[in-house]
Amino acid sequence: METPAGYGVVLVTAGNIQEAEAIANALVEAKLAACVSLLPIHSIYTWQGKLH
Repeated sequence: METPAGYGVVLVTAGNIQEAEAIANALVEAKLAACVSLLPIHSIYTWQGKLH
C-alpha cells in the first residue's frame, strides 16, 4: 500500500445545492476526494477497505 504524500483541505463555493452535490459526487467517484462535506453538513464518502 502506498503512503499518501500529504493531506489537504479544499473549500469551494457552488451556486446551489445541486451543483455542490454534482461536484462532490464527481470528486468521490474519481477518487480525488475520500470525503466531501456540504454545508449544512451533508457528507458523501467512500470506505477504503472492507466493512465487517
